[in-house]
Amino acid sequence: MTGALPHDWFPRPLPECVEVGEGSWIYSAYAFLHSAARRPGAVRIGRGSGIYHGTFFELGPDARVEIGDFVALVGATIRTDRRVSIGDYTFVAHEVVIADGPFARPPGGAPEPGPVGDEDIVIGENVWIGARAVLLGGARLGDDSVVGAAAVVDFQVPAGCVVAGNPARVVGPVRRART
Repeated sequence: MTGALPHDWFPRPLPECVEVGEGSWIYSAYAFLHSAARRPGAVRIGRGSGIYHGTFFELGPDARVEIGDFVALVGATIRTDRRVSIGDYTFVAHEVVIADGPFARPPGGAPEPGPVGDEDIVIGENVWIGARAVLLGGARLGDDSVVGAAAVVDFQVPAGCVVAGNPARVVGPVRRART
């Protein structure tokens, strides 16, 4: 998919650095209004994924964002100048912030105070991230993990674990429904 989105109200095409997989949907090119990423393939969205209303990509010139197959981003903000990787079948709820640094600034604003984040953010497959959670540089979520609403994560979460709180901590294993 290149050019303008057929359903889009925003009068600009998707940036050329965005690659969209078959069957994926992006609510608007407006999601990339604050993106300075320009290199080819800076943003790769897999097959059957949904980038829904309120999701924003605030990307620096060196940013790389990889979104797997069948992923849903519902009003999330991805703010990075490093790498963010989101595995297949992952759900990112409303108002989640995924940011490699602890400071947010308007595009074209003053330089960030203090050191910029120096660690990538990696989200495994089949991960669920609750509303208003914050993932900071160094967050690495193992496959099948769950992040509770409003949790703040900046560490490695083992596969199959639930984390919650601010700061987040592992609170137990993911419980499977009985069949």
